[in-house]
Amino acid sequence: MKKPLLILFLFICTISLFSCATNEAVTCYLPDNIATSNSPLVPGGSLELKGTSTSYIEVSYSWTGPNNFQSNLQNPIITNITPAMSGVYKLKTIKGICESSESTVAVEISAPNIPCNPDTNTLIIDGDELNPREVSTSTTNYNQNFKINASSWNDQVTIEFASEERPTPGIYRICSDCPTSFLEKDQVCVSSRYPIMAAEGLIYLSSSNGKLTATFCDVTFYASGYSYKVSAKLTEH
Repeated sequence: MKKPLLILFLFICTISLFSCATNEAVTCYLPDNIATSNSPLVPGGSLELKGTSTSYIEVSYSWTGPNNFQSNLQNPIITNITPAMSGVYKLKTIKGICESSESTVAVEISAPNIPCNPDTNTLIIDGDELNPREVSTSTTNYNQNFKINASSWNDQVTIEFASEERPTPGIYRICSDCPTSFLEKDQVCVSSRYPIMAAEGLIYLSSSNGKLTATFCDVTFYASGYSYKVSAKLTEH
């Protein structure tokens, strides 16, 4: 009796050795990806996130970030940003059950430290006894580059951007060889008493309630044989 039972027991054990059962998840990994952005930015601008996969196969994208931000776009754009949207944005690429490792990009959104604070819609010309000069401010982009125009009975300032599209808030560099049709995206031409041009400096462009405000401080304008500095805060009506 014992011998047949032993043979049966060995047979059952042999079958068990060749069976397979597991509760472990099956995972695989994709090549890395690269996350970038156009940070740093100022409030009111547009955050542009860009994802690039190093995989040779087509993948889907998964972004997460501050304020419960989520997106499945490869290159999402967030408009009208606020400082609360600053932080680390994370990107994964996915194909079926396969995921890439997580890449990150830090985004900084903060108001620029503007070194002057003129009254709204005024010009301050260094050494001029008529300071501050009140101006009327308007914008235009009809069949031409977007412009902010400020004028009074005895002065005029024009800020010209690189395209006819409405510019986003940010810090813009004054082009040194204006006028030109080859402005870069972050450049502007600034003229005073046209054709007197500003040679260098920064324009701080912000937005509030849908109205643009351009501020600049001690920007030097060069004319024949003399120069003068101007500060201004120009808000469109």
